[in-house]
Amino acid sequence: MSRFITTCGISRGLRERLRSFKFSKSTSLNALILKVDRDAQQIVLEDSIEDCSIDEVRRELSQQPRFVLLSYVLRHADGRLSYPMCLVFYSLKMRSVAHSPLRELAGKQGCSPELQMMYAGSKENVVQECEVTNNFEIRDAEELTKEYLDLRLG
Repeated sequence: MSRFITTCGISRGLRERLRSFKFSKSTSLNALILKVDRDAQQIVLEDSIEDCSIDEVRRELSQQPRFVLLSYVLRHADGRLSYPMCLVFYSLKMRSVAHSPLRELAGKQGCSPELQMMYAGSKENVVQECEVTNNFEIRDAEELTKEYLDLRLG
C-alpha cells in the first residue's frame, strides 16, 4: 500500500455527508465543494449544490483552491445515461509574490504557497475518502466544462 502525507483531516460529519452523497439516487448534476480550514487543519464542506448546471458549479468556485465532488450525468453516444462520480481538484495557477512589495495581496492574486501545500498534501486523502476513481486537476475554473467532463468520463 502506498503511503502519503495527509496535511488535513476529514471530520466524521463530512465523512457521513460524503457517504450520503455517494449513495444518493439523484439523476441530475450535484456537487459538493470542499475547502481547507487552515486553522483547524481540516477539510470542510463549503457548499452543496443540487440539480445544477456545470456553469453554476464553476461560478461557485472562489479564487482559492477547492475540491469539487461531482455526481455527473453522462449521455453516451448510444443514448444511455450513466451517473459517474468524480473529484476535481481546482488548484489555481501559482503566482509569484515573493519579491512583490504587495505581498499581502497574495490571496487576491492567487493562492499562498502554504495553502497550496495543504491542498496538495490532502488530495490523496480526499480521493480515498470520496472513494472515487475519476479524479482530475484543473488550474483555471474556465476549464470545468461539460466538454471537459464528457471527454474525461466518457
